Amino acid sequence: MADQAINALPVKTAPTTGDKMLMIGAAEEYQIDYDQLATAILNKLASKTFTLDQGTKSLVAALNELNSNMTNRNYLDKTDLNEVPIPSINGLYVWRAQNTCLNTPKAAHGLLEVMKIDSDNFQIQRYTTLESVPRIFTRCKINGIWYGWSEV
Repeated sequence: MADQAINALPVKTAPTTGDKMLMIGAAEEYQIDYDQLATAILNKLASKTFTLDQGTKSLVAALNELNSNMTNRNYLDKTDLNEVPIPSINGLYVWRAQNTCLNTPKAAHGLLEVMKIDSDNFQIQRYTTLESVPRIFTRCKINGIWYGWSEV
């Protein structure tokens, strides 16, 4: 096998613990254990910094910030559901809503989900009430006009 071409070796689609991989080092070629390579790649990825909307930070730091701020950022109290602040990118956004919010389908605490579609003029809202028997309502904003709530 010493003189066998590398492309003549058998192909394996899923390396397992104990497998070795050939590496070309700066000074010489060497073998590395598959698990050690996976750990090295994970450590490199976790410590690498990325330029994000919130600044330059590691992937782990960005995820921790996102998760730690989620509850505080997504709490609506005495807010008009016609005027919920939506970030500039398309996506699904979720808020906890108090029974004091305006333009709710029912005066009950609930969960508000908003899907932004291309601009603030096109949105879909879904409101799930926090009651012993939850109720789900939906409505759409088309060309900047909110239409009435419909119970699902």
